[in-house]
Amino acid sequence: MLSFFKTAKANTIKMTKKTKDYIFVALMLAIPVIHFIIFWGVVNFNSILLAFQRLDTETGKLYFTFDNFKTVFNFMQERELRIAITNTLLTWSFQTIFLMPWSFFITYFLYKKIPLTGVWRLFLFLPSILPAIFLTSMFKYAIQPIGPIGKLWALLFNKEAPTFLLEVDYAKWVVLFYFFWTNFGGQFILLMGAMARIPTQLLEAGQIDGVNMWVEMFQIVFPLCWSTFSMILVLNVASLFTASGPILLLTQGGADTETISYWIFRHVQGGDATLFMPSALGVVCTLIIFPIVTLVRWGSGKIWADVEF
Repeated sequence: MLSFFKTAKANTIKMTKKTKDYIFVALMLAIPVIHFIIFWGVVNFNSILLAFQRLDTETGKLYFTFDNFKTVFNFMQERELRIAITNTLLTWSFQTIFLMPWSFFITYFLYKKIPLTGVWRLFLFLPSILPAIFLTSMFKYAIQPIGPIGKLWALLFNKEAPTFLLEVDYAKWVVLFYFFWTNFGGQFILLMGAMARIPTQLLEAGQIDGVNMWVEMFQIVFPLCWSTFSMILVLNVASLFTASGPILLLTQGGADTETISYWIFRHVQGGDATLFMPSALGVVCTLIIFPIVTLVRWGSGKIWADVEF
């Protein structure tokens, strides 16, 4: 009888501890879940509703309609939105096709401890931690005719440098250069962390077998870093229609540099009467990008399996 009560008491204590663990986990998860519901769920739910609504100017009431989507598809034939879509795709292509491989190459060489590795790390990562307003102000001054780059241009070509951010022939490429310069640091940190986890015994074994640098890079290091690289790829694909660069601080959409993100921002800033079409455009972009991201995530998992080490 005594043993029965001891067993029952032990089970009660055990269940109490498990219940406390569940309560602790629930409380820890409550904050991010509530944050997600309020600042993502509610906000995006209202944005989705706006895509299917319009304002009746006579009664002042909202009514359900699909006309916003018709307007978006018709407006895509207009020059303004065509330029925004083209610039967005150009920025995204530059980020995915050029910046990602470049980040991997540079990170690998810094990982191999080339001369002045610490200096190069600081130089490459510094733009990621400095305030954007400071960087854009410094950059805009540097490329002015009176700035150092403007003076170098005049010295090399024997003529005054153009106002790069105001001329259509130069503006988008200058913005892309700035985008490359300031967005390298994030990918660099992720890839450097992935490479730092690679067991040195693997690389030493390859060196003993006579593996050269290129074979080590592509057949040892890259497959082992594939999980991180594929994550960056998926994130880049997910940002297909939000790849905008610092348009607001550099050009404010002038010189044909406007992107989809800045186009939506500009129309939202215009007032409540212009919120419906940007909301519809956001829904269209989401419906396009969701299957693409899913397919890329599935395909990236088929190339190399994630490696634990």
